[in-house]
Amino acid sequence: MRATFTQEQLEIAKTVRSLVEGEGVTARTALDDGWRAPACDGPLLRDFGLLGVPEPAGGIGSDLIDLLVAVEVLGEHLVPSRFPAHAAAVQLLSGSPLPEDVLAGERVLTPAMDALVRFAAQADGFAVLLPGGAGIAAAERIVARQSLDPSVPLSDVTLAAPEAIAPAGAGPWRATLVTAAELCGVAQGAIELAAEQARTREQFGRVIGSYQGVAFQLAEAATVRKAAWDLTLYAGWAVDNGRPDAEIQVHAAKAAAGRAAIFAAERCIQVHGGMGITMEADPHLFLRRALVLDAVLGSGAWHRRRAGALRVVARSSV
Repeated sequence: MRATFTQEQLEIAKTVRSLVEGEGVTARTALDDGWRAPACDGPLLRDFGLLGVPEPAGGIGSDLIDLLVAVEVLGEHLVPSRFPAHAAAVQLLSGSPLPEDVLAGERVLTPAMDALVRFAAQADGFAVLLPGGAGIAAAERIVARQSLDPSVPLSDVTLAAPEAIAPAGAGPWRATLVTAAELCGVAQGAIELAAEQARTREQFGRVIGSYQGVAFQLAEAATVRKAAWDLTLYAGWAVDNGRPDAEIQVHAAKAAAGRAAIFAAERCIQVHGGMGITMEADPHLFLRRALVLDAVLGSGAWHRRRAGALRVVARSSV
């Protein structure tokens, strides 16, 4: 595995960042006015849909890490985009050839593997995982539910039988890593917001970042986030290369990413002090997104238990 990003991966991150930095539809917008599609949704779905898709599924040889890099940027900026959910659905179905309209972003999918489904009312179809494999299904009934993070709408969905079922392969692992990457981005965004507060807010004639009680919290959040991101990238490489430890690493990465995002968001609130718990401040937006995504495609607690169980089995077989 490479120890650094390729030039192409750096360009992907730069391009996605340029798309979202001027975005007018934000998590704050959704909190006040409900979800609506951000302007960046179109270019993301149209131009980035082939990232990380294996060649047998219709891809162009892009690595899974290429996709993770793009999604991490979206998480960092709390963009209320359907792209991460669509990308996770595409990865779930990547064990077999994918329809061209899905790869082109003309038919937007979302994974239906949780009790509540993201962007159900805004999706054109649902990626489902069954004992025999994965497939695309239509909704028979969608009931909107109140989401802790209104920028990620949630719904109860009753699905029709899938169009067809094909082997899932590593699809579920790949989909899980898309969410892990978004969580790592959420953690990074919360840390950056907290760091800006620590650099500018003054108490007793000094910026609060000069006090150990503040600095150490940020240092710990950054350390936890870096470990989760490194683990997510390694897991992506392990899946792409068929490593025997790939499944364990995927579960560990999702658990670590959820923990990092929640921890960083909580530290961000703490650094902002009394203002941090108000609706007018932004730290709670990161905590909302972290808590919702931690529950997506398996909770952090479930993934921790699963990683532990697999490690016990691996040790027992030695």
